[in-house]
Amino acid sequence: MASTLLELNRVTKRFGGVIAVNENTFDIKEGEIVSLIGPNGAGKTSTFNCITGMYSPEEGEVRFAGKKINSLKPNEIAELGIARTFQNLQIFDNMTLLENVMVSVKDTRKTNIISSMLRLPHLKHKENRAVELGQESLNLVGLGEKNSLLAGDLSFGEQRLLEIARALALEPKLLLLDEPMSGLSAEERRTMIQLIKKLKQQGLTIFLIEHDLSTVMEISDRIIVLDFGSKIAEGIPSEIQENEKVIEAYLGRDMEKSYKEREFSEEAKLILKIKDLHVYRESIHALKGIDLEIREGQLSTIIGANGAGKTTLLNTIAGLLEPESGQIILEEKDITGVPAEKLAYIGVNLVPERRGMFSELMVEESLRLGAYNRYRGYGASKTIRQGIEEDMEKLYQLFPRLKERRKQLSGTLSGGEQQMLAIARGLMARPKVLMLDEPSLGLAPLIVEEIFETLFQLKQTETTIILVEQNAKAALQIADWGYLLENGKIKVEGKPSELADNPLVQEAYLSIH
Repeated sequence: MASTLLELNRVTKRFGGVIAVNENTFDIKEGEIVSLIGPNGAGKTSTFNCITGMYSPEEGEVRFAGKKINSLKPNEIAELGIARTFQNLQIFDNMTLLENVMVSVKDTRKTNIISSMLRLPHLKHKENRAVELGQESLNLVGLGEKNSLLAGDLSFGEQRLLEIARALALEPKLLLLDEPMSGLSAEERRTMIQLIKKLKQQGLTIFLIEHDLSTVMEISDRIIVLDFGSKIAEGIPSEIQENEKVIEAYLGRDMEKSYKEREFSEEAKLILKIKDLHVYRESIHALKGIDLEIREGQLSTIIGANGAGKTTLLNTIAGLLEPESGQIILEEKDITGVPAEKLAYIGVNLVPERRGMFSELMVEESLRLGAYNRYRGYGASKTIRQGIEEDMEKLYQLFPRLKERRKQLSGTLSGGEQQMLAIARGLMARPKVLMLDEPSLGLAPLIVEEIFETLFQLKQTETTIILVEQNAKAALQIADWGYLLENGKIKVEGKPSELADNPLVQEAYLSIH
């Protein structure tokens, strides 16, 4: 039986009142590939940071090869044999591939200025060894023949491979990979999967975070699932796919209050139409021929797994990304490629993921800022100012907690209160289309219920809303129409009740084939 390489025993990490990692206990055995999964904000990267010394847990123990490593610095932990990559690439664009990898080699980090100046023989030996090990690492990931190229000239997928090569140059016993498939094309994902399998065959132990669950199910020996910082499941892929807690974590849970589905007439005014929309993120074809229609007063939800293209779609509609081709039509006017600041003036408003608070503004100042598109020149007429004050009072009725805290700094609000403020700020612009990106992200279940109740009330006022939401079940309970987005394409659309019962939805989230 393989020996245990990494152990976490009741590890806890807090940030103020937020528990990012909550008494988690698990182990990784030598030669395994173990995946750490969970919805956004589950605590996956925070767990990695506790293992690698970037965070110090307040409670519990992290042990590597039998040694407690809680109090060690990141470089000391790396010396013991733990290497990692990052979700956001950390490479040196202006250095060659070989130089990037040599940075990690132990011998290059244990020289002194006198040895370097005198070019002593032992230093030359270390340099030769670093070159040799660096080249071996590049060969292993398939970049050996490009060793003299600048890292900045590589494709995104090749840069991912370079980061892994640099981690391998540490000669680790345990390799931590944070979202290695993020941003990769289908062909690049296959290359990465083959590399990970090859590394396992060579005896390397791998622990990875990954949102591409089809990859996770294919390569993992075991899977650990987190939600709200806590471990909710652990097992082999087939067990995880059928685990009710995991399904709830990814699809969300039904709200206690039931909402009657509203019949929406196709005769209702068409306010937004998207035709054959294609969007690239660097070399990645993120949206592949999107077609959808949004009618006035409709609450439409777009659901799908992480990486499906949901946020890319909202950002493109909002003018933050420029499409390669296709059309976005607002009330019969083509707004394709119109910049975000102009779209805000004509009624397209996005409440971004993680809210985008101005923490040093008071609540009422943030609300007035939301109405900036209603001002003209250096001021506003009495009528406009009066309308803004009236809208603020209406929103205080919709969000009474904001009225209680109207003189409070936005940055001191709770997560749920900040989300309420973000929605209210978006409504102050009197938008024709209000887009909400993951409004329930990181919120406790009771607060989520409150947010969704408010959204349901909003749709009774004929506010046109496009909702991107990780809690698919809750989103479908309040929506008038739903779209399932998968790999940049609309996989299925229809009435929310139909989507809720469609097996394609669970398949998209948990890669059940």
